[in-house]
Amino acid sequence: MGNTEAKPAHEEDNEDNQKLTHEGWASLKDKKRRCCTDLLMLLLLIAVWITMTVLGLIVTGLIENDNLTAGDPRRLINPIDYNGRICGVGTGVGDKPNGYYMLDGSVVCVTECPKEADYYAFVCRYELQSDADASLVDAYNYVPARQCMYKISTRKFINRCLPNEDIFQAFQDAQDAASSVNVTLPSYAQYGTSQNANASWFNDFLGDLYNLRAYIFGFGLAVALGMSFVYLHLLRLPLLLFAIIWTTILGLLAIFVAATVLLWNLADNWSKDGIHSDPEVETIRIFSYIGIGVSVLYTCVILVMRERIQLAIGVVKESARAMDSMKLIVLVPVLQAAGLVIFMVFWVIYCFFLASSGDVVIHTASYEYNSVEYAYSYRTFTYQPSIRYAFLFMLFAMFWTSEFLVAIGQLVIALSFSAWYFTKVKSSIGSGTVLWAIRTTIVHHLGTVAFGSLLVAIVRTIRAVVAYFQRKLKKTHNKVAEYALCCVQCCLGCLERCIRFINKHAYIITAIYSYPFCKSTRKAFWLLLRNILRVSAVNLVATFVLVIGRVFIAASTTFMCYLAIIYTLDNDSIGGIIAPVFLCFLLSFWVASMFLEIFGMGIETILYCFIADEEMFAVEERFAGRELVGTLNSAQIAHTLWKARKNKKNRAPADGDAAADNKGSIEATVVTATEPAKGQI
Repeated sequence: MGNTEAKPAHEEDNEDNQKLTHEGWASLKDKKRRCCTDLLMLLLLIAVWITMTVLGLIVTGLIENDNLTAGDPRRLINPIDYNGRICGVGTGVGDKPNGYYMLDGSVVCVTECPKEADYYAFVCRYELQSDADASLVDAYNYVPARQCMYKISTRKFINRCLPNEDIFQAFQDAQDAASSVNVTLPSYAQYGTSQNANASWFNDFLGDLYNLRAYIFGFGLAVALGMSFVYLHLLRLPLLLFAIIWTTILGLLAIFVAATVLLWNLADNWSKDGIHSDPEVETIRIFSYIGIGVSVLYTCVILVMRERIQLAIGVVKESARAMDSMKLIVLVPVLQAAGLVIFMVFWVIYCFFLASSGDVVIHTASYEYNSVEYAYSYRTFTYQPSIRYAFLFMLFAMFWTSEFLVAIGQLVIALSFSAWYFTKVKSSIGSGTVLWAIRTTIVHHLGTVAFGSLLVAIVRTIRAVVAYFQRKLKKTHNKVAEYALCCVQCCLGCLERCIRFINKHAYIITAIYSYPFCKSTRKAFWLLLRNILRVSAVNLVATFVLVIGRVFIAASTTFMCYLAIIYTLDNDSIGGIIAPVFLCFLLSFWVASMFLEIFGMGIETILYCFIADEEMFAVEERFAGRELVGTLNSAQIAHTLWKARKNKKNRAPADGDAAADNKGSIEATVVTATEPAKGQI
């Protein structure tokens, strides 16, 4: 790139470290220059899918096999009664798949969950059911002994009968009904029930998710999807880009401040309503403190990064121009998500059956609350080696398929943006280019994305195995081994990130040259090394804006979800709000990340196309516009000056004139480095 320094002999002899050359193509859409790449890897992935399907048919019982037994998901999810039998499966309760809770949290299996409250009908331990049916007095006397429970309105959720009304109000109604038969029930607090103990947290959590499921998935998926579409549509308008990005940045700060104030007020209201417990109030208060810290820290980041934000706007503008020409490209994440959902439906079903094919072991334990000891049962599964290997294979298949779908989207975006870049007449590019990119990826390059995604899947599978051994080692309290595996996990995490980074750039080279994966990886690696300063400068400024966009969409969606829950539901119908809102944030952040990956991959592609353009063509023949050249030069100058200022902190500076001369020399060096000789081809 205009650098006249002599290279070492080993670099001169390295074919992959030579500057890119134009191979004579007139357009990236030329079918004659495209060939099927890495077909063997695609066949291997198809073989994995076929094997996974056969394995799934075996564990679901459709195919018999001596090494694997068919599973039954009911053994995995159905509740366990007070005798340690699984409802709907165990002996004597095979026709009773649902669990109804006593006051101490123990379970009695029932055929159906009561839909209406009836304080003259009871669910009791099996040996006492006939006595309770014969005498209301006996039934109410069994209630304080935690052997019977009057029927309250419930809803069925994962075969558990969860209360569908306020249990305190239901208890008062039961007291009135008991007094009609001359039985006095003690006050609710005297029961020492597990409803207030730690043992009921899972039921409370399930209840909160069930009650707020419409808010969680409605805002986390539907609203986040709509906001992502609108956000991408606005970013496609170059004239509004400056206002949109700064509105996003300042709007996110406003959301942090408003959420902090609302959490603080909510904690005050809950502390006075007499409904919510002290731990619930303290949890809200802690998150309000966290909000204060996040708001202050975010403000400092804005002040420090304000100059780089201006540069990022220029970098994003070129990607926005390309997206404005190819409006259909915003549907790429939707197609990826649809493919992942289709795969995950079958994968989850197979895994449920596989997980339930082991041998069930019922354990009994106890806890003490209010000086009373309560017993409860829980289950574990023991698995044969064949089942463990099947689990590992299923995990690998999921990793490979999910990474494969992500890589398909990256290559489609790379093909679309590179075709846009290497076209002189930009008006000739439209949504048809996206359809061409999808067709080209499917027909010619599925093997390449299968190859790249395989490498990531292998590393993720190894990390999962290491994580499994980490959990096992925690029981042995062997700190040396724990630290060793922690270091291994850290190294594998770094390796995974490096592979992902190289893969993205390899797909760009494949998009431009139609090279197979290995050759594209080598070319991308050396191209990256030859232009490491420019790539790091552009990535730094662009990543900040894209991260802000993801957080803004997720935070806005979560904030709206929070307001909808607080102002449309009564306080007594809301238990814990943090977990449902946090789940909404995760869903919306995932949706936003899928859509903004278009911009991230688009910026990377345009940058690589710009560098390839410099290496392949003379100045007067290049495709880059003057505005793009100026933006990338400015980003590189700013990054170089920042590194120079950072290095000067460790030594005494020269006089002011010398510092100014140094700045001028840096700018001159950068500009010279980006303008190769006119005779270069």
